[in-house]
Amino acid sequence: MKSTRIIYAVFKSVGKTRWKNLGTDDVNQARELLGEEIKQEAKVDWKRSRTLNLLELIQHYESNPMNLAPSTLRTRTLLLKVFKETWPYGLTMKVRDVKSFMLRLWLAERRNARNLKSAGMNNYLRTLHGLFGLAVEIGAIGANIALEIKLIREPNPDRLTPTWEQAQTIIEAVKRPRSKLALTAMLLFGIGQGELKNLRGEHFNLEQNTITIRRQKTQKVFTIPIFPQARSFVETLRNDGRLENGKNVFDMCNPREALVITCERLNLSLFTPRSFRRAFIIRALEKGIDPRVVAAWQGHRDATLILRVYGAWVNNDHAQRMAALMT
Repeated sequence: MKSTRIIYAVFKSVGKTRWKNLGTDDVNQARELLGEEIKQEAKVDWKRSRTLNLLELIQHYESNPMNLAPSTLRTRTLLLKVFKETWPYGLTMKVRDVKSFMLRLWLAERRNARNLKSAGMNNYLRTLHGLFGLAVEIGAIGANIALEIKLIREPNPDRLTPTWEQAQTIIEAVKRPRSKLALTAMLLFGIGQGELKNLRGEHFNLEQNTITIRRQKTQKVFTIPIFPQARSFVETLRNDGRLENGKNVFDMCNPREALVITCERLNLSLFTPRSFRRAFIIRALEKGIDPRVVAAWQGHRDATLILRVYGAWVNNDHAQRMAALMT
């Protein structure tokens, strides 16, 4: 019986995946046809990309071919909406006709109109970097003109962080059970609210003494040990039936309000839930744990961020202990 199989070609065209019926079931002939199709499509791609306008580029960017994290895509989509509403040169303008001075003027107008600080301006600038980087990738322009505008140096934020003892005192004083449970987990595991929300029973492996974490910001999956300081807490979760497969370990809640109320009652600084993650990191560094290990526990690729952000928090006592090793 004669084969009725038809071979299709799959290739990229202006950043999109395209399928083409090659009209044959012969593999060798299909290869030749595919080669011709790619050559022809390359010519079409070049012509099409050279006429690509800003609106078409933005629509392609918003389809997320870069696989941005959902939260990042939402933020940049909102910023691009502002761009579409305020770009003074028209969205039908060809991408290749956009100049860096136009982007500078637009950014300056945004800053004046919204009285934006460095962080806000950098959000807009990162969006432009990504947008015109995509334009380079699909051949609309030869170089990313947005990169000619550098990010603004941001002042180091004042990161209020409780001591380990303060954090424990706060948790003990929190009256809302769900908030108390969430803050305890954030302190003992060193994770944030997003990671907490993703935790299900099957992510706890009591035999291997590990917890599998999915970092909310990057969607990266990594594991942390069940630290000795958290062992009894994990056993309580198990005894309460919270470690069942397919079931969220922690009830949905935002402990911020309960935390603020408790800090006010204790006459302490108004810490945020993220402060408890920082308290975990600082304690680990003060105990002499290798920053590379601490970084891995946070889902980071290396220790650069940990040392840059948290190195200054290590107290003088720890520095003296380290100095004593220099014999």
